[in-house]
Amino acid sequence: MRWFAGTSESRSVTRPTGARTLWEGPDPLWLVGDWPADEVRVVSRGPLRMAVLGVCGATDAELEVGLAVARGGALRHLTDWAGSYHVVLRNGRRTVVLGDLAGVRQVFHAQPRDGGDGVVYASHALPLADLTRAGLDTEAFAARIACPDVPELVAGRSMFTGVARLEPGHALELVNGVSHLRLYEQHRAPLDFPAAAGALGRALTDAVGRRVSSAKRPGVDLSGGRDSAVLALLGARSVSVAKARDLVAVTWSEPCAPGDPESAARIVSRSARMRHLVIPGGLEHLPYTGLADVLDGGVMPDEPGFPLIGMARTTRTFAAIRDCGIDMHVTGYGGDAVLGTPLAYLADLAMDGRRMIAARHARTWARNLGMSPSDLAGTARRVARTTFPQALDQLSDVLAGSGRIDAGPAAAVAWCGTGPTAVWTTPDMRRRLARSLRRLAAESVVSAGSVVAADPSVHGRPGDRAAWVAVRRAAERHRAFQQLAERTGVRVQAPYLDTAVVRAGLSLPAWVRDRDDGPRALLTAAVQGLIPRHTLGDVHRADYREAERRGLRQNAALLRDLFADPLLAELGVLDPIELRRSLDPVLGARPSLTKGEPQPAPSVPLGAIADVVSAELWLRGVWEGRVMRWDATPSSAPGVRIAAVA
Repeated sequence: MRWFAGTSESRSVTRPTGARTLWEGPDPLWLVGDWPADEVRVVSRGPLRMAVLGVCGATDAELEVGLAVARGGALRHLTDWAGSYHVVLRNGRRTVVLGDLAGVRQVFHAQPRDGGDGVVYASHALPLADLTRAGLDTEAFAARIACPDVPELVAGRSMFTGVARLEPGHALELVNGVSHLRLYEQHRAPLDFPAAAGALGRALTDAVGRRVSSAKRPGVDLSGGRDSAVLALLGARSVSVAKARDLVAVTWSEPCAPGDPESAARIVSRSARMRHLVIPGGLEHLPYTGLADVLDGGVMPDEPGFPLIGMARTTRTFAAIRDCGIDMHVTGYGGDAVLGTPLAYLADLAMDGRRMIAARHARTWARNLGMSPSDLAGTARRVARTTFPQALDQLSDVLAGSGRIDAGPAAAVAWCGTGPTAVWTTPDMRRRLARSLRRLAAESVVSAGSVVAADPSVHGRPGDRAAWVAVRRAAERHRAFQQLAERTGVRVQAPYLDTAVVRAGLSLPAWVRDRDDGPRALLTAAVQGLIPRHTLGDVHRADYREAERRGLRQNAALLRDLFADPLLAELGVLDPIELRRSLDPVLGARPSLTKGEPQPAPSVPLGAIADVVSAELWLRGVWEGRVMRWDATPSSAPGVRIAAVA
């Protein structure tokens, strides 16, 4: 696993095991793992040094200009380049670290243990947890499960006590061993539709072109509908004819969801620069299959994530990709978040007094959701009369057991809500989360270490806020997938989550992105003239929910064993009886319930099951010591627990 770390004025922190020094001195920077040469770029000018770590489309001249401008303290321009990367700046005794806007490129920081001096930072939380002997932050862990739509509840916190997480859009500034947080991403006036489409087209073209040109043999996923099809066709345009390379379009053939290979083949046939790799999947690759291999196959990602339940498919896919010679794989993940329209935008329209537009959109959505247009419009008007702090107070009442919240499709219009897994959390944990929500509601501005009012992800509108939440949740999941894919030696990239692409996609109000001229109107306009419009009409997106349901039934015995004595219960996060009661109907034929257990509950959303299974798997992996270590000596090999769960 690749990661970087550094310190500011800390004489007590030693270099990570196996690290190479990028620069020395009292504020060193180290790289751990196998970093490709094109993902490590260093520019120096006198005492000023800048490291750009990751995929970055800037030319050498642009890096020089960026370094010169940064000398005066400006930072935002360092995030304007195509790609996904970190930036570390050092000017004398001042160090500045930047991630990205979505949250794929995270930054963590902590104080050395036992009263050590200075600050230590890293791109991953687990090495810092190992270094500082940090414990698991059970409340933050529970909040991510029970209230995934309220990231403000865990702003600035990692999964470990004492290990802080830098919020996207902020920079970590370290001066003489003292940390400061700087907001570099200010809220900007929205663009009009043509300007946003132009910005998105340029950002996507640059993002895909940079990846394709830097790879020895690039691959692109062609299994996810319109978003991945656009990347594949843009990638084909970027392939260098002079180098006689081709772009490999990779399609997963799901036995429970046929249709993708045929749709993908039609798209591939439209470009002479693409060739098609179809990977046939079997029942042995269904979700939840081979979960024991997840624990044995390598280190855990920084946080639990949905990709953990699909490791059988991931392993099979990347084995085939590697055998084909692909060294960088581009995926369309994140497109739904950046280009989609959260239903909460109906409340935005109600807030703005756009009644006619709101009524028309409500009718369309109600027809798709199978509900009454008047009920949906009424919900939107009610949410529009509610402020975000009031919504947090209402959510607190729900967790405390004294309130109710909308259920069904209308719940998506709300400012925020509980996750389906909230009913599985213990009463004590729900009370703790309720108190935290009340504190959050009482804060008009969150102080140092968290978001402030100028943060673009903090809006007075439910739809715009929901769009940012979706992007950051997508980034968390892709980050976990990216780290798991590193086990196979293939680099995985998600251009839709690049900072430049996110800025362009979210530069429109949420309701404007949902125009009446077809799906993904902004994306279609963005690639007009680059991709034939009729090509995107061939796209077929398979429904993988049946694969998840079948995987659950096929692996029912394993899942029951997993939750017979879960670590989630031992840590006081989940109630195992309530959890098993909900899972039994989903898993199929049930054994006799233990005496005293209530009767089964109705089936639950598939995503909720994936969340708790991945959380339990992650905890067990960390428990067994399968983590990134700061000190990777034999005494810290897999099987030796870190302090977080010891």
